Amino acid sequence: MQGKQKKQSAARVEVTPWDGLIHDVPGFRTASLHCGLKTAKEEPPDLALLYCEQPCAAAGVFTQNRVCAAPVTLCREHLKKSKHRARALIINAGCANACTGEQGKRDARTMAEWVAARALCKPEEVLVFSTGVIGHKLPMDKIEVGIERTVMFAKEQKITGDFARGIMTTDLVPKTAAAIVKIGGKPVHVAGVCKGSGMIAPNMATLLGVTVTDAAVAPAVLQAALADIADGTFNCTTVDGDTSTNDSFVFLASGLARNPPVTRVGGPGYDALRAGLYSVCDSLARQIAADGEGAKHLITVYVGGTRNDADARRIARTIAESPLVKTAIAGNDPNWGRILAAAGRAGVVFDPDEAALTVSGHELFRGGQPAGFDRAAVAAALKAPEVSVVLLAGDGPGRARLYTCDLTHGYVSINAEYHT
Repeated sequence: MQGKQKKQSAARVEVTPWDGLIHDVPGFRTASLHCGLKTAKEEPPDLALLYCEQPCAAAGVFTQNRVCAAPVTLCREHLKKSKHRARALIINAGCANACTGEQGKRDARTMAEWVAARALCKPEEVLVFSTGVIGHKLPMDKIEVGIERTVMFAKEQKITGDFARGIMTTDLVPKTAAAIVKIGGKPVHVAGVCKGSGMIAPNMATLLGVTVTDAAVAPAVLQAALADIADGTFNCTTVDGDTSTNDSFVFLASGLARNPPVTRVGGPGYDALRAGLYSVCDSLARQIAADGEGAKHLITVYVGGTRNDADARRIARTIAESPLVKTAIAGNDPNWGRILAAAGRAGVVFDPDEAALTVSGHELFRGGQPAGFDRAAVAAALKAPEVSVVLLAGDGPGRARLYTCDLTHGYVSINAEYHT
């Protein structure tokens, strides 16, 4: 399981927290501006550009929803055609460009061509992300003007505007993380940004995100690291059980750290790169769950003692996505029966008489019956912004950890009014 791998990497690799943003990583520039995609007023940014000063190694993971947006299809094509090299990533908020037919495909391709023409690179070296309402067509006249301005700004200076805010939809806060590791004695920077608040149950990555590094690393190795880390971080995050049509996460490497190139999976260089990427992605995953639509609690669900990791993850996800569990925690209610019931319907064989449940440090259930606990003390503990649920299902080697959030009236209000 990923937690086990993280512990092993941490024993060998020192990961230093860093307050840098993606434009602080050598080789990258960002520009973000308002071009009228979300509101007519000149307020929130809704178009963001990541500009690579030179061709970068590129890796990507994308939604496994069979109904996927045109930009997802385009990114997959471009990574293959460019042999996993990229020069730019353009992201628009306010419109998902999903379920928009041939016009949507042409629009996604046109966005890449417009960026390429101004950035003086090949269209297949441009990746395109979109987020927003499904079924709406892009206002391409506004996007063309926005692309012209963002590319111009990015070529002139390292940063213009706020990239993290430029990709937000219902998010309340921007989400960023960064770390430094050493590869061959050279400091290597890793920084990431993502957006996600609702329609979160990734089966690859998260809603939209990008991580960059100045490490010198082969594209195939970059892809392996991203797929591995996404599985243990973003794929272990759920807000509402809905996998988006637009889920996309890419990892770009400029190579400017001048470290000994990482050319294979395994070994000290790979372990360091993986540890840095894990640190960044794990932080972003937690931030997504904490900023879930209407959420008041970040909930971490741990399950152990199953036959294997897959069984543990299945139980953990069933608990994490249970509306009854999520609403109980929203109300600071130590209703442990909902948690046990969710675990029991996960389709995994375990003996309840051998199970034990602890919530925020208070043991509530053991040996098939309630444990003696102070209900008022547990209710008080559940008022904290972070809550832990720990279920030991037996003495097997399987374990899993998922991030989720509670379910409040705010989630219903946001999604009942989102389209209108």
